[in-house]
Amino acid sequence: MSLRRQAVGLTIMHAVDVLQPLLILPYAAHVLGAQQFGVFAYAMAIGQLAATFVEYGFHWTAQRAAGAARNEPLVLATLFADVLLTKAALCFLITTVGLVAANSVLGISQPMFLCAMLTAFGGIVFPGWLLIGLERAWQAAVATVSARICAFVSFVLLVRSPEQVAFAVASQSAVPLVAGLVSLPLIRSIGVAGLRPVRLARIITQLRNGWAGFLYTLVERILTTLPMLLVHHYGGYVAAGHYSLAEKFVSATRPFFRTLVDTLLPRVAFYARHNPKAGLRLVWLSLSSLAIGLGLSLGLLIVAPMIIIPIFGASFAGSIPIVRLLAIVPLLLNANACTSNLFMFNYGYERAWPVLNAASLAIFVLASLLMLSVLANATTAVSLAVVAREALVFLVSASFLIAFTVGEMRNSASTVLHFGGSLRVAAAIPAAVRALRPPPAP
Repeated sequence: MSLRRQAVGLTIMHAVDVLQPLLILPYAAHVLGAQQFGVFAYAMAIGQLAATFVEYGFHWTAQRAAGAARNEPLVLATLFADVLLTKAALCFLITTVGLVAANSVLGISQPMFLCAMLTAFGGIVFPGWLLIGLERAWQAAVATVSARICAFVSFVLLVRSPEQVAFAVASQSAVPLVAGLVSLPLIRSIGVAGLRPVRLARIITQLRNGWAGFLYTLVERILTTLPMLLVHHYGGYVAAGHYSLAEKFVSATRPFFRTLVDTLLPRVAFYARHNPKAGLRLVWLSLSSLAIGLGLSLGLLIVAPMIIIPIFGASFAGSIPIVRLLAIVPLLLNANACTSNLFMFNYGYERAWPVLNAASLAIFVLASLLMLSVLANATTAVSLAVVAREALVFLVSASFLIAFTVGEMRNSASTVLHFGGSLRVAAAIPAAVRALRPPPAP
């Protein structure tokens, strides 16, 4: 399948994942009010965090494995079955722990926790990672669009007052579950053959293979969830609602970056194994997308603050300064998608990749505590820490990419000089650059 068709499917899937929640935001804000909207956002954050443990980073590691083994049906079937069984075991463990901690530690009731856990349940049966890894994103898009339509309709029909906040959580959390049910016929020919009797060794192997993706995904989820939890702790539910709305505007830009990574990652993973220079050139070409990231950041800075009060009401005016502070984040996310997720993950830095993310979490926590100690506004303090974290990831991952590329060019130049004898360095460097050109796409 061409990268263009893959990109179209991914664009539709990720766009609808953001567009549908945005469409219900005005309705949810007016029906639930700032207080219950904060409760809704808090419960959804808990559900997303639980789903991260169940997902275990397979969107990264298993998707890469599927992309590299796209022509090996038996390997794909076994991979699908192993991931399915591992997710089921993790889901049982997380649900048990969550039910015990629901009323005390988590601060939400057990029924509310189960509503939020629908996201994790759906993550078991929806093999988006497999369809994307095989460059069949249009099939994942069909399932996702169907599920999002159902979520929108059910939210409008079931949520009519602040007391129905549990229905609001359930309708949004069930999206992966509905998508999984829709996609079952699509993956029957891919993975059913691998569903052999359960073996503990297979689950242990998947946990061992997927630890890097899990650590990265867990840190990403914590970095998405923790800011709102900190705002809630220091500023209350109203401040959490303001931050949640501002973060939704930032999230509206994320489909582009997810589409960029999911489109190129299977191809870069394939090249990294079979033609590393071609993959490296593809990573550098992906940086041309920074023009789009810059446009998205300018849109958040200029346009978003103008529409908050007319659409969501004066009670959400506190979101405006938060959006302005977070406006640079899309540009940084764009750069990190190329330098960290595409390059480091596929080019021998799989250990450094999640470690960098974990270090950025520590930087975020330290920066948040520092800002909270000197600034009275919790949302401002946390927003500045979010920007500092993204900037750190970019500086480090870009350094890895530049150092690796310079090393490749020096190696190519040395090879040319070795065989050319009298060739000068000025002639060797262009030859090294030309060596990075990829062959025709497979």
